[in-house]
Amino acid sequence: MTIYLSDKGLKKKKILQQARKFLLARGFGKEEAEREILLILSHLLRCRPLEVYFIPEGKLEAVEGDFWSLLKRRARGIPLAYVLGEVEFYGRPFKVGPGVLIPRPETEILVEVVLRIFKEEARLLELGVGSGCISLTLALENPLLKIFGVEKSLKALRYARLNRKKLGLEGRVYFIGGDWFSPIKEKPLFQAVISNPPYIAPEEWEGLSPEVKYHEPPEALLAEEEGLFYIANTLREAPKFLVPGGQVILEIGFNQKDQVTYLAQSLGYQYRFEKDLLGYERVLVAQKANRK
Repeated sequence: MTIYLSDKGLKKKKILQQARKFLLARGFGKEEAEREILLILSHLLRCRPLEVYFIPEGKLEAVEGDFWSLLKRRARGIPLAYVLGEVEFYGRPFKVGPGVLIPRPETEILVEVVLRIFKEEARLLELGVGSGCISLTLALENPLLKIFGVEKSLKALRYARLNRKKLGLEGRVYFIGGDWFSPIKEKPLFQAVISNPPYIAPEEWEGLSPEVKYHEPPEALLAEEEGLFYIANTLREAPKFLVPGGQVILEIGFNQKDQVTYLAQSLGYQYRFEKDLLGYERVLVAQKANRK
């Protein structure tokens, strides 16, 4: 969407036109270029994207240098979230940077499912917290939840703790360094184990967009065994950490329903899937009535 400015905003109009031309020359589509420009400027001006068109020229000129610096980084293919240093998730900004998985809108479905299930007090374990957006959002949306999160990457763990501090949740969300279940004692302490695990098969890697392949951490995306390694491991091990009737709630790939169904059935779970906005079975909710 393009909004044309009056002659009173000639300097602003020139900046926006030059920016559009710059991105178009580097392979961005017209609508994509417009969106990227507005998102970068709204970030710098601390306003909503469409409000950029009505910002006084003086304010825009004050951030012009920073704007071009960020725009050039974006034009090199660096993900916008890394360029801005933050990304919106569930209506809130979370700090992210290289080495940290960028939260996706489809992961908000996982949050919504957990919130529907746990409306009262509960203790949850998240595996692979990344930026911390899932655990922190759950804690903000339901103050009765206490959440423990495990993260192997030291870079991601720093961002998760930074976001936790910014949101004032040190007393209810606890982030621990470690590899999946390894730092947690085998005791039935949790009502649920939740995760957005790595679930992209190595053979799918080349088909991903350059932004993902060349910038996001492969260890947060890739999983052996056709993308099922962490899903299978979680389903096998989770009962050791769950109270009776506890649940495993996992985001899965859009094409993994059949394989995950087989895993859940073979391990004795009662299960169901929750769909995302495109109609794909995106979240597995699995429960074992009796622990073995």
